[in-house]
Amino acid sequence: NPDIIYVGSASGGIWKTVDAGLNWFVLDDFLPSLSVGDMVMHPEDSNTLFVGTGEGFFETVEGTSNTAAVRGAGIFVSSDAGSTWNQLPSTDNSDFYFVNRIEFDPIDSSTLLVTTNSGIWRSTDLGLNWSLREPFHALDIKFDPNDPMKVVAGGHDTEDGPYYSTDGGLTWQLANGAGGERQEIAWATSQPNTVYAAVSNSGRIKVWRSTDGGQNYTLQTSGNGIQTWAGYNNTIWVDPTNADFVIVGGVRFYRSTNAGVNFNQRFGAVHPDMHRVVPHPGFDGITNTILYFATDGGIWRTDDAYGSDAVSLNNNLGVTQFYGGAINPTTGHIIGGTQDNGTLFYSGDPQDWDHIFGGDGGYAAADPTDPNYFYGEVQRAYIHRSTNGGGSSNYIYGGPNPIQEAGSLSTNFIPFFTLDPNEPNRMLVACERMWRSNNVKASQPDWFSMKESIEPPGRGKPSKPSSHFDPNSPYNLSTIAVAPGNSDVIWAAHNNGDLYFTTNGTDNSPTWTRVDENGVGLPDRWISTVVIDANDHDHVYVALMGWEGDNLWETTDSGDTWSDISGIGPMAIPTAPISAFALHRNLPGRLFVGTDVGVFNSDDNGLTWSTQSVGPGTVPVEQLLWKDDNTLLAVTHGRGMFLAIENAVFPEQLDVLIGRQTSGQLSDIFTSNDEYLRFRPGAVVDRDEIAEAVPGRVQEIEVVIESTSSSASPTVFQFRLQSRLNGGKLGEVEQKIRLWNYDSGEYEIFDIRSTSNTDEAVLIEISGDLSRFVEPITNKIKANITWKRGPFGRGQSTWTIDVDEAVWLVSK
Repeated sequence: NPDIIYVGSASGGIWKTVDAGLNWFVLDDFLPSLSVGDMVMHPEDSNTLFVGTGEGFFETVEGTSNTAAVRGAGIFVSSDAGSTWNQLPSTDNSDFYFVNRIEFDPIDSSTLLVTTNSGIWRSTDLGLNWSLREPFHALDIKFDPNDPMKVVAGGHDTEDGPYYSTDGGLTWQLANGAGGERQEIAWATSQPNTVYAAVSNSGRIKVWRSTDGGQNYTLQTSGNGIQTWAGYNNTIWVDPTNADFVIVGGVRFYRSTNAGVNFNQRFGAVHPDMHRVVPHPGFDGITNTILYFATDGGIWRTDDAYGSDAVSLNNNLGVTQFYGGAINPTTGHIIGGTQDNGTLFYSGDPQDWDHIFGGDGGYAAADPTDPNYFYGEVQRAYIHRSTNGGGSSNYIYGGPNPIQEAGSLSTNFIPFFTLDPNEPNRMLVACERMWRSNNVKASQPDWFSMKESIEPPGRGKPSKPSSHFDPNSPYNLSTIAVAPGNSDVIWAAHNNGDLYFTTNGTDNSPTWTRVDENGVGLPDRWISTVVIDANDHDHVYVALMGWEGDNLWETTDSGDTWSDISGIGPMAIPTAPISAFALHRNLPGRLFVGTDVGVFNSDDNGLTWSTQSVGPGTVPVEQLLWKDDNTLLAVTHGRGMFLAIENAVFPEQLDVLIGRQTSGQLSDIFTSNDEYLRFRPGAVVDRDEIAEAVPGRVQEIEVVIESTSSSASPTVFQFRLQSRLNGGKLGEVEQKIRLWNYDSGEYEIFDIRSTSNTDEAVLIEISGDLSRFVEPITNKIKANITWKRGPFGRGQSTWTIDVDEAVWLVSK
């Protein structure tokens, strides 16, 4: 059934469609790793799938920075078409952290060959046991479709060329020719013994060909070849009906009709950075010429492999890798920078993020006092600004007094920047030096250095060309924190773990004190996040990267002494990099960490931690940001963004007693997201009888929303409603909110007001005996909302009500 398609993403898990890509759904957000390196279907059972995890084609050390590869956790198997998954215990070890390819033996379906960063592995019992057949950094592997005893494998930086086997993968030899940084392999099905290798070298891909089953290769490509980013993006496909027709992908897709000698760019609409070409199962070169493309921009399809058109099938495929984000506390609008998908802007519709800037996006900022001002960046500190609420954005890093290190290796690939939380006209940017603008809203902001480099004399910077894969200099700043309430208190951290703070941060040349070597001292690892307690500026939390068990630290005396608060034993934070940290605004000791395997929380200031992820899944989490006292934004690197309302109780049932529901669904009012549930007057429901309203009657809408409280005896009980009026006259429609009192057996009125034509939020805070609003046995809770307009005459306009949010906030 070719309408059923599975997609594995670099850090966003496994997705499935049953309608050829019109709609997608995620299969499991809580696998030990959501980084999918490869996926195969059992040749005799389409419901059985094998998935290898780990982003092994990303050339960087895992877990050391925000541009790190995502570590895997071996191979997972599903026997029910992806509904449930089980890890192969034999792959729960470091040899299988990065599973790059899985191949079934075409004759014996119990035999598997797998390439990992540690070598080529072979199993004859469907993965219960493995033997290492060739120890090298193995990437691609392919059986000869005409002779399964012949197998070829491509590697990373192999000395002389790809490997080949003539005994089904038991033993291996190096081929002659075709050596390079990365080799991707493809057999020419229609021409026995012919195999192609797309080889990356020095930022270019050239094609080599073998006519003896992969033992010897000759260079085919004339000229410089096609562009690639090191070994990151490289794929090759050979037409099974025509051995001379070859498609190669690097930054773009190219096509050759003469066996790889010459190439022309094709499929220009497809998003750059190409990773895989998959033919339709019915591909025959005549009646079916459908191909699917996997890229940094998701999944694409062409109906004509010999043409140039292609269309996106992403639809609701939610695998965007954000590096950073920001949210306006009033509007809830969000800006975020993404891996290779630019800077995106969200104004309410989860299916409709606007692309407002290109390149790789990075960190972001939102002016809390003016919803028109948002900030983003392109890699290496090219800061840009929107002054029209995300409608467009323009660079602001230059000018007479520019950020001098912007665009250089004296910044991280994704450098941190932030607005001063006390002064939205002030921005700080982390490069080799710290740069500050005190007039970031000016038509051309001025930038000045406020912290000098910590680089020792004569060390120098990395000299590679600018790309994703350069080592970020250990001396660059990694993050910055300004104390809420006092702009003079600033903390600055570096990639190598050096940590400084100042108490005169608004001076032109602040005095900086190093504090990471005091007391026990902090580990010498990349510091990802620093959070200063808003109520006590001597109290500071520091989070670090690395696959270690001591990644969260605390000081209560401005760095004179340090304590590891990562937890102990089974109640500790998982041994994984921590990229994000959030301290609850109102509950001391309630902490949240975002790790490479999800979100975890503590209610006792780090003594114990949740044993399972409390967030969107086992996805890398780059930032945790408060929208307000109850709403936390998780910026993930692989599953988009998520909003969590703490202690939220969402509606479970909706009854329209008077009026009509015309659009929307119950889930649309879970949060303030500009997804509306719309009602209009015009029908009165009296038991089972519906009578149309007639002129002269009061026009009214009445709805009842029910849910289940998380506690029979809550300590906090609130109800929040956000709605707006469409049509009618301002001031003539009355909104009334009532909550059912189970003690008195009637509704209790809490708010009466005239409706507005813009989204207006009402928060009802209740005191006294809160349990009176909770049904004693079932914990049911109930709210009644009415909108009423008095008697009307002829010619007056119709009106509707849009509800954007309806939620209880309940604390035990």
